[in-house]
Amino acid sequence: MRKRRLSKQLVVVTDRLKQLVQEETQVSAELDYHRALADDAVRDATVYESELHRNAADRALADVDRFERALREIDYRREVLLSKRNRLLDRMDSYMDSYMDSYEDLH
Repeated sequence: MRKRRLSKQLVVVTDRLKQLVQEETQVSAELDYHRALADDAVRDATVYESELHRNAADRALADVDRFERALREIDYRREVLLSKRNRLLDRMDSYMDSYMDSYEDLH
């Protein structure tokens, strides 16, 4: 029973890691888009020297910061999940080792 529960937990963690890959791809693409917008906004603010353009540049740069934070959060969540997966794999190995020892004792 213990092995089955460990296996289920391992599947859940693996699925979450796959979801993070998809999320990272999407956030990374959005970050690239917002970086391009921010570059244009900063250039416009420099050229036109108006309050309106400076505010637009500030907002665009804030968007870039927001998506960079989102990527860092994804990296953090991935590290947590990888650590959990490694612990589960270690527990499964221990279980299998003890199972094999018990089996060998019987034969």
